[in-house]
Amino acid sequence: MSQNTKYLSELRLGDEKSLNQKVDLRVFSLGAGVQSSYVLFQMLEGKIKPPDIALFADTGNEPKEVYDWLKKLIKISKNKINIEIVKNNQNTGNIIDDYKSKEGRYALIPTHILKEDGTAGFGRRTCTFEYKIKPIQQKVREALGVNNLRGKCVEMVMGISIDEIQRAKKPPTKWQISCYPLIENNISRSQILHYMKHSNYGTAPRSACIVCPFHDNTEWKRLKENHPEEFEYAVQFDEWLRDENSNSVGINNFRKGNSKSQQYLYRKKIPLRVANFDEPKDYQYSLFDDECEGICGV
Repeated sequence: MSQNTKYLSELRLGDEKSLNQKVDLRVFSLGAGVQSSYVLFQMLEGKIKPPDIALFADTGNEPKEVYDWLKKLIKISKNKINIEIVKNNQNTGNIIDDYKSKEGRYALIPTHILKEDGTAGFGRRTCTFEYKIKPIQQKVREALGVNNLRGKCVEMVMGISIDEIQRAKKPPTKWQISCYPLIENNISRSQILHYMKHSNYGTAPRSACIVCPFHDNTEWKRLKENHPEEFEYAVQFDEWLRDENSNSVGINNFRKGNSKSQQYLYRKKIPLRVANFDEPKDYQYSLFDDECEGICGV
């Protein structure tokens, strides 16, 4: 691994040929959550090699505190690291508005499904790919001035900490090298939170869509108690999913093969409005368990 010795080393995963190839572009995938914010701070402080460009993929459904935090990150990075906001431009650019639209492209959301016979199901997920990965890849092609990335070598830096090492995977494309400075240096989320608490930067919020069905009880409770307007937004969307009068490209396609099945945002497949978030914590499937690119929630 050839890397300037003044920077922290990084775990680099990719195609063997790409790993020995000259890097055409270094990109930082900024989720504006705890881990990726820390990576940005370390870049600003000269400890992690800075990128040619930092990209925030906006789903249109992040909490207000994340957007406010992103504005702060852009301000403190000015003239040092260029942060750009990218969006899915194939419909409205808002993951929920696209799902509720009468026509056009939309993403599948991993809702919890209750089938007609009482058995449970789990919705297919394409939201990460459509609203995170694709907009970033499109911007990378634009930055390099190419229509496809075949033969190129792009470093994609991601803020995944050592306690989430299962998310660090070899990318499916030959042009990408996934870089994980936090993993290589055994930096955990708790260490990052301690750092932020004692820094001048402040503590980053959790980055995840308001309506994400992977929220656990702790997150739903936090949203309900601290951000009631956003919780009500999630509640109304949850109820809309089961409204017989709902008529959108997303709902209509779901009902084609699941005419009697019902979708829920909450894992127990009950209305979010009546859910009890004080129940004992048990294991819940996480978006990190099979998250294809390690992009959501960082």
